[in-house]
Amino acid sequence: MIEKGRMNTNKRNKSLQGCSVLVVMLFVLNAVAVAQDPVFEFQAPGGVAFYPLATPETGTFTGSISIEQTVTPGGGAEDPIETGGYSLGMAHDPSLLSINTATSVVVGPAGEIPLFDTINLFPEGLTQGVVFDVAARWTLTFSVSTPVIDIEYQLLAGSLTDAADPTVTTLDFVETLGDPPTVNVVVPNGGGASLAATGVSGSLTLTPYEGSQFVRGDVTGDGALDLADGIGVLMFLFLNSATTCSHALDADDTGNVSISDAVRILCAVFCLDSPPPADPFPACGIDLTEDDLSCEEHSGCP
Repeated sequence: MIEKGRMNTNKRNKSLQGCSVLVVMLFVLNAVAVAQDPVFEFQAPGGVAFYPLATPETGTFTGSISIEQTVTPGGGAEDPIETGGYSLGMAHDPSLLSINTATSVVVGPAGEIPLFDTINLFPEGLTQGVVFDVAARWTLTFSVSTPVIDIEYQLLAGSLTDAADPTVTTLDFVETLGDPPTVNVVVPNGGGASLAATGVSGSLTLTPYEGSQFVRGDVTGDGALDLADGIGVLMFLFLNSATTCSHALDADDTGNVSISDAVRILCAVFCLDSPPPADPFPACGIDLTEDDLSCEEHSGCP
């Protein structure tokens, strides 16, 4: 009986030891799951740039580079890291684009200017290095996507000239620009090792058009949507008034001009919660729908 009791005791001890090991393992695994390395993203601009088919060198595209911390050490959006600076490099295809201007928009919480903020331009891209304040009197967090550079690109003649179809190109973060090459990192406030940033490329679609860009619904071409635009559609329909941009009259983008377009414009101006004209509105753009309308000239757009 004594020996049997000893055996039961040994089994219980082994069982308790096994549970202890399991608890420790779960604790360690849980700690690993919660404690994550912070992740910063450098986000490139993207979108659509329209240009005249025969003269692409007159087209431009404006966009911004942004920074966002997408993962904190705790694994969520809380407690973003205070940073003291960063450096980045972003490249483009020099056969399609060149940079007209690149302007830093980095400011402190109270409008402070960084101690060091330098942008270098290259035929194939740009770099930026920023130190906010050596004395750490102010820092920045990037818990939301925050623009840091505004860039205007110039489209180039060459392969774009007379290209009937859109051309897709990318803006990529690289570590090959400059001498020595600039790396993509964020520096935590208070020193310590730099944190490598993840580069998120931007896709840019260079889209040709013939004629002129326009704002849908802006019949008068004065840059405003008002009563005169609705009247303009009615005059075109019933008084045979001339137009150089029938696309602008097609407020609902049905491919034809009718009284419903005048109603769409007038309701957008005077009726509560009525939809505005279809795209492109309120900015200049082109009609991506195939129809028999055209736009040779629109005084409010290039």
